[in-house]
Amino acid sequence: MRRLTTVFLAAALTSCAGASTAFAQARPAVRPNPQPRARAMINGGYQPSTTGFDDSFTFALYQETGTTEISYDVGAGAIFEGGAAVRVWKGLALGGVISHFTVDSPGTVTSSVPHPFFLQRNRQVTGEPEGMRREETAIHFQAQYQLPPFGRLHVVLAGGPSLIDVKQTLVIDVNYAEEFPYDTATFTGVDSKRGTGTAAGFNAGVDFQWMFNPKLGAGALVRITKAKLDLNVDNRIIQVDAGGTQIAAGIRLVF
Repeated sequence: MRRLTTVFLAAALTSCAGASTAFAQARPAVRPNPQPRARAMINGGYQPSTTGFDDSFTFALYQETGTTEISYDVGAGAIFEGGAAVRVWKGLALGGVISHFTVDSPGTVTSSVPHPFFLQRNRQVTGEPEGMRREETAIHFQAQYQLPPFGRLHVVLAGGPSLIDVKQTLVIDVNYAEEFPYDTATFTGVDSKRGTGTAAGFNAGVDFQWMFNPKLGAGALVRITKAKLDLNVDNRIIQVDAGGTQIAAGIRLVF
């Protein structure tokens, strides 16, 4: 009986091994999860970097020449953006991002105003104009590369050329009040126009994405973008810097 039992167990184990081998041969190989065909994002964020620029112009008054100098500050402000990319080969995708940045741009005005009665006795007028504003709209063209996932964490490297359009409120004239004997003048405000300019630059950044499921996640990115452009107002050309360091977060969609 013991011998018969041993033979039966050996036959059963041999049959199981053969079935397991046949099943393994029949089952298709498990493939790794493919890279997504397309990605999209919507972000809100902040541009903490600051910059500034100067401007000056002359004007004729009382048969003399006056001068005005303005110093502008461009502070930190909010950004909003959206973008998408389509995979072209393995982890490489091509896409773009459209972002908008807006912030107050205060300035300091110093104007040398000729005297109505005396030559070469200009009066100094100084003030801080209100309503100065800076807007930047950028299109960032990007090559994006997704690293192999770290579980739910995906890391995407991105960079490429940028096209940045700037609209900036600029001083074109200084207003002042004066009374006899006109030895002094008091700043009362400015006349302004919006100068515009567009130029090419670059962008580079990294996006960290935490996927809640295969289709939806949240992400946070850091990006650097730069451009140098000319603002045109009243036949004056003013060179300014655009872009800066940007930090943003939002939702991530995978298709």
